[in-house]
Amino acid sequence: MESRKNTYAVYFSLVFVLCLSVFLFSVTSPFWGAESSGLDHAILGSNLMRLLDRHVSVIEIGLVNAVWRLLVYGSLGFWGLHLSFKIGFKGILNDGIKRPRSIITTVLAGIAMGMFFIGYEIILISQTSLHILKSSFTIIPSSIFTSIAEGIGCQILNMFSVVFLMWLFSLVVKSQNGRAKVFRLVAVLCALIFAARHIESTLIWSAGSQQNIFRMSANDYLQIIALYAPLSLVCTYFLRKYGLLSAITIHFICDIMWRIGWAWIQWGDRIFR
Repeated sequence: MESRKNTYAVYFSLVFVLCLSVFLFSVTSPFWGAESSGLDHAILGSNLMRLLDRHVSVIEIGLVNAVWRLLVYGSLGFWGLHLSFKIGFKGILNDGIKRPRSIITTVLAGIAMGMFFIGYEIILISQTSLHILKSSFTIIPSSIFTSIAEGIGCQILNMFSVVFLMWLFSLVVKSQNGRAKVFRLVAVLCALIFAARHIESTLIWSAGSQQNIFRMSANDYLQIIALYAPLSLVCTYFLRKYGLLSAITIHFICDIMWRIGWAWIQWGDRIFR
């Protein structure tokens, strides 16, 4: 098992890559000032200009969003790692994930989730003519940086949610069998939280015409949950079994297959800037 010192060193390396990817997305994305972007929970250029009452460059926007990720995601993840040691969760580069069989299993899980996302959208297109993936989400190279940032950032937040809830319940539930049942409950709760965090960026369910999430129908919410909850459940399982890096790997592979591979199949060379 990795030492705590190595755990924190690897973690802050991941946070650095997250912040760098967010910054590079800002620099390379031609859609940053639009009302929507390919990066969840980002401070849009238009909002920043209204706040500062002046024109802002893509460099400034990238720095603001990188610092925002560093402070919020970095702090929550650090707290999550601290709590993970208390409840006996795996670290980041534990012995289990270093085995070739574990690496192959993790990669295959990522491919399976990527195929799930693509298949899910194919079914929706055949039934409703709606595309989950907006074309502005898929321009290369910005989409590559988005996939890196989303893979790391989403799983840092998911790790925090899982570990915090497990720690909270462990204050009451002491038995090993009881904690196993609690983990299943926590996994479901975190899957719902994970899906809820993607509602804002998935307004395409309303044909992109409604900017208020409260105007969406119950069916819209169920479709979003059915898309994102399975990814969260798989990543949470691997988080507990092999550690944070395995969850990030699954999310990243899934995102690349969907955001870039599937986008290229749909739109061809239009995804290249």
